[in-house]
Amino acid sequence: MNPSKSFLSLLPSDAGPEARRRSELTPARHDARARPEAGSERKPRSFVPVVAVGWLGANVILAGCAAQATAANETRPATTGAPWGRLTHAQVEVLLPKAVVPGSTMDVGVRFTIEKDWHLYWNGQNDSGTPIEIELRMPAGFKAKQTLWPAPERLVEPGGILNHIYEREVILIVPVEVAKDANVGPAEIAVESKWLACKEACVPESGGAKATLKVDAVPAAHAALYVHEAVAKVRAALPIELAKDDPRVKASIDGRRATIQAPDAREIAFMPGSDCTPVKTLAERGVARSDKLEIELAEGPNTIRISGIVRVVNLEGVRAYYHIDTYAGARPESGQDRP
Repeated sequence: MNPSKSFLSLLPSDAGPEARRRSELTPARHDARARPEAGSERKPRSFVPVVAVGWLGANVILAGCAAQATAANETRPATTGAPWGRLTHAQVEVLLPKAVVPGSTMDVGVRFTIEKDWHLYWNGQNDSGTPIEIELRMPAGFKAKQTLWPAPERLVEPGGILNHIYEREVILIVPVEVAKDANVGPAEIAVESKWLACKEACVPESGGAKATLKVDAVPAAHAALYVHEAVAKVRAALPIELAKDDPRVKASIDGRRATIQAPDAREIAFMPGSDCTPVKTLAERGVARSDKLEIELAEGPNTIRISGIVRVVNLEGVRAYYHIDTYAGARPESGQDRP
């Protein structure tokens, strides 16, 4: 039986050709539900199943998707982050200083504006989500360094699934070394990105953007030309790098157990980076309502590493974020971006 014919046969017998054409081009609508209140359970995410409908049926579905995208583009204009008119749940934008000089280092910001109730993923350990990927395209001689990631939020879902996410907006920072022999004049920086956007379902998406700055021959009198204000604010709020004997946060390892302490804290949470030794039952035991957090580590290599972000809430309710990196055994080499 031809599936497309069966689909069209559901229309009333007196339906005209225009009604039949609209029925062929109208896809099912997604039920956009409101985000649950904090502390309530969310429904598990899922991917929409695909049903084999035959060659003609597939063309009907593809035509419907094209019609929906065309209609949406007529009412929802593309932004800087969607220069090709793509409709995604996050939009990308490149944030640059107005000017740089040859041989200097600048911060390139990659801003993701995320649709309400959707989220993207951090580059640390997640149970199900995959992190944002970015690639910069720059003039010859410009060199990108390690990406800097702001602190994420913990998201615990039914079944003990733990992910670390960004909602509404996140700006990733890529320090870039400007070539010493960079040509004076305009220089274009472009970004290509891939990410997984999730709400109740997950959608792999991609996008890109570009922007232009000026390469000056000599430094200008106004230092503000060499930073982007929004990027500077994010850099100032990045997790604090702790010296070995910094009293604000201390981490220790004893066998397969690690302890993180912060004096005068009323809450401590640990968000493990990609290089951290896996932690058991982190969804349930990754937060302590006290000044001490104890976590149990999974079996693995002899070298144990506790690396990631510690979120500390003090007695006044003020949050602070710290980056820790503690070893038991030989220090391993790592090429991962630091969270």
